[in-house]
Amino acid sequence: MASALDQRLFLHLNADRGWPGLDKLMAVLSSLGFWFPVMVLVALVVVWKGGFRARAMVACLLLSVALIEGIFVKPLKQAFGRPRPSESLAAARIVSLAPLKPEIFALTEPVRVRPAKVSSRPKPGKSFPSGHTANMFCFATVLAAFYGKRGAWLFLIAALVALSRVMTGSHWPSDVVLTALLVVPLTLLLLRLYALAWRKLAPRFVPTLAARHPELLSTAPTA
Repeated sequence: MASALDQRLFLHLNADRGWPGLDKLMAVLSSLGFWFPVMVLVALVVVWKGGFRARAMVACLLLSVALIEGIFVKPLKQAFGRPRPSESLAAARIVSLAPLKPEIFALTEPVRVRPAKVSSRPKPGKSFPSGHTANMFCFATVLAAFYGKRGAWLFLIAALVALSRVMTGSHWPSDVVLTALLVVPLTLLLLRLYALAWRKLAPRFVPTLAARHPELLSTAPTA
């Protein structure tokens, strides 16, 4: 169960302020189903139209998300078994987009607000770590590593997504904060390993490409 401070902060952020527009914004930011088609389309365009750096960034991002999900998110969810606020706190609100497919159509409908479903027999949950937060901070870290300050703006979007996970009733504040603090250095470690692998293996397997791009993570302008 969350600490008293965690609960108080959660209830403050999750409270109904009578602002339907804010609830809808948080529900949109929190909806993977809403953003997934957009992200796939953007990735395809980047791979098709982008140069080496853009394609390397997409490859590192996809690999990092998969690895972090496998070695960090899933194992810790099972190890901690922390119930979500919506599973353990009666005063929590569950805020989501209207159940329409594709979810972009839900923009024209009011958000769906439901009360928490608290069982008398608490079951292990999946509150920590936050998968959405892990994915977004991984994305922001990879983009910043490849594009420097031009990519660092995504940390703001990642922070808003993390906040939305609390405001919509899916996670405790400590879930998203700890997830972000752990995922950023983990992603940086993975990027260092990719860069090392590129320097060691690329000259052997793709010598022409390695000669043109000796450093995988260089943020210098490319010719």
